[in-house]
Amino acid sequence: MVNVAIIGISGFGAVHYRDLERYYQRKQFNIVGAVVINQDQEKEKCDFLKSVGCKLFTDYKQMLAELKGSIDLCFIPTGIAMHKEMSIAAMAAGANVYLEKPVAATIQEARDIMAAERQYGRFCAIGYQTMYQPETFKVKQLLLAGAIGKVKTIKCYAIWPRSANYYARNNWAGRLTVNGQLVLDSPFNNAMAHYLNLPCFWAGQSFDRAGELTTVQAGLFRANPIQSPDTAWIKAETAGGIDILFYVTHCDSRCDGPYTIIEGETGYIENTQRCTVVRRNNGEVVESFDSTPDELVRDNIMDILLKRLADVKQFFCSVEMASVQTLINNGAYESCPVIPVPAEAIVIRKSEDGSDITLIREIDQTMIRAFAASRLPDANDRDWIVNGNVVDMRNYQNFELKF
Repeated sequence: MVNVAIIGISGFGAVHYRDLERYYQRKQFNIVGAVVINQDQEKEKCDFLKSVGCKLFTDYKQMLAELKGSIDLCFIPTGIAMHKEMSIAAMAAGANVYLEKPVAATIQEARDIMAAERQYGRFCAIGYQTMYQPETFKVKQLLLAGAIGKVKTIKCYAIWPRSANYYARNNWAGRLTVNGQLVLDSPFNNAMAHYLNLPCFWAGQSFDRAGELTTVQAGLFRANPIQSPDTAWIKAETAGGIDILFYVTHCDSRCDGPYTIIEGETGYIENTQRCTVVRRNNGEVVESFDSTPDELVRDNIMDILLKRLADVKQFFCSVEMASVQTLINNGAYESCPVIPVPAEAIVIRKSEDGSDITLIREIDQTMIRAFAASRLPDANDRDWIVNGNVVDMRNYQNFELKF
């Protein structure tokens, strides 16, 4: 049985907690430690943890010091600003790590985590849940086998409404920094980060590598009263000649996507949360397969983590793979400051949760039209759109916020 610990069981940590509880019931996890700073608010969970012999802590450093050498796998579903410090501390205490996505706010932090892996002989798996699903692997295998010829473009759009309550849920949502630490929260570094990470992985020239970036250009915009963008589009080019195009917004009233198209010389692949369809250029369907049902997604992650503990050759979403998304994130801010959307382009309505939701007029049409043409939206679409410069990301080493 694998000894596991967790840092935080509220918010998205509740998802990780349920994983641990489920695999404890299956007699595959032994839960030895949990950091819960709000134990009075999480009484039911804490009662269960104590009933299975788990020791509760209010400080992660205390837990790691007391349980040093006895944790096989530490789950870290905390805020972005804490990822580097906590994951390195866990590995120093002898634990492997399952770290919620994204890896970190900056590429230098991601590289520090990779250095810690080497130093302590442990692995840090990243919680891009789509990266543990069989349909993701199958798409990569099809691309490497030349199923649609040489890949030219991988593009994705996602329109996910988010109300004021979304930005009020913690102290870092919608922020670039918290207490002097970089967070760089955004749709492409949080809610939809999975779907930016996937094109990075699929653009890689071997199964276990993501694409190698050469340039990034972005347009970053905010309609909400926040620091970070709530609407963005990004173009990233890879050394393999593949263009990655990504379009996201939280400022529309309808939910649409993620919808991804991988365009090759002889065909294309359409990918949604429901299924994947491989087509020839004339539209003929070559192959189709369903996505993993929601109820199996988390089990697939846990099963791969268990296999990785037993077999160093087992594939998982590594820091190295996931750091390409972090590099694009940094490149986007190098390319463009966050630009406020003018008031005349904004509509404020009440959302289903009773809080305000800020919408950008016709933003869905703007994004989808640009997506269809494989280009970034520009001033010809909306006069307030200003995109950033093209940034050379080759040998990029260090990100600092410059605005």
